[in-house]
Amino acid sequence: MNWVRRMLVGMAVSVPLAGAAMGQNYPNTNVRLIVPFPAAGATDITARLIANQLSKQWGQTIIVENRTGASGVIGSEAVARAPADGYTLLLGTLAANVMTHLLRDKVPYGRDAFVPITILGTTPNLLMASSAVPAKTLKELIDYAKAHPGKMRYGSSGIGLSGHLGVALFAQEAKIDLIHVPYRGSAPSGEAFARGEVELTLALVPEAANTLKNSPGAKPIAIAADKRSDKFPDTPTFAELGYPNVQVYALSGLMAPKGTPQAIVDKIYNDTVIALKDPALVERMNSLGIDIVGSTPAEFDKLLKTEFTRWEPLIRTNDIKAE
Repeated sequence: MNWVRRMLVGMAVSVPLAGAAMGQNYPNTNVRLIVPFPAAGATDITARLIANQLSKQWGQTIIVENRTGASGVIGSEAVARAPADGYTLLLGTLAANVMTHLLRDKVPYGRDAFVPITILGTTPNLLMASSAVPAKTLKELIDYAKAHPGKMRYGSSGIGLSGHLGVALFAQEAKIDLIHVPYRGSAPSGEAFARGEVELTLALVPEAANTLKNSPGAKPIAIAADKRSDKFPDTPTFAELGYPNVQVYALSGLMAPKGTPQAIVDKIYNDTVIALKDPALVERMNSLGIDIVGSTPAEFDKLLKTEFTRWEPLIRTNDIKAE
């Protein structure tokens, strides 16, 4: 018994010391940051902004690598299979790390395949109505939809994405019948809305601003977030209008393969929080409509679990599957 106790005490002392040293020496070579979505999008820009700041702090190059396909699955799988040493990181999202597990029967990595490090930022969605809809408020929109059940169409950038699930959630909460028309990407969806192919669309705030500009007579109806957007300060949130559950946003955060030493996770987290305070980075992210967060690993982990629980009933009940 005594030797077991001595061994455990020795482990309790030696492991943290080894971990601390590991964190102090990290990184001593280049780091890869895998973005599972195409270049030039908000997720990719966020990754490159944070990579640039961390590169300055660490004196090491962070190589941003876009590995696209299957709504983020391909890039995420590459990170899940990488060594858990902190030198391959993932730009995680709700699409790849939550929705994928609800929308697909088989995913090549488990929900626990990654260690959450910190949420970099979130971007809310905006519900818009075209000029064909004689409604300027959410109440008027709901009344019109109830008077024309199964007639109003809403476009999205694809099955199972936020523009689809967000409106489906709103329709369920408001007890209205809407027709979903999926497109292949946010640009085609916005263009279809501008042409009048659909009467409603829910899009991320930066994309929504451009869509409204190209859609004469279109109106912003409600923000799907817990606070108003600086880009649309006069547009109320769904919560203000009696629908607090309709919160739909994009999220980007840093993640590492499961098993990454805690000292390295802590190092990345602490340095990222510092990076997120850089004035140039803050200005650029704000210009994109991204709300900077900088959560703790525990907060990030809790949010991912909460989002899974929140969306599972809607997806299961409506039998929504990824394309």
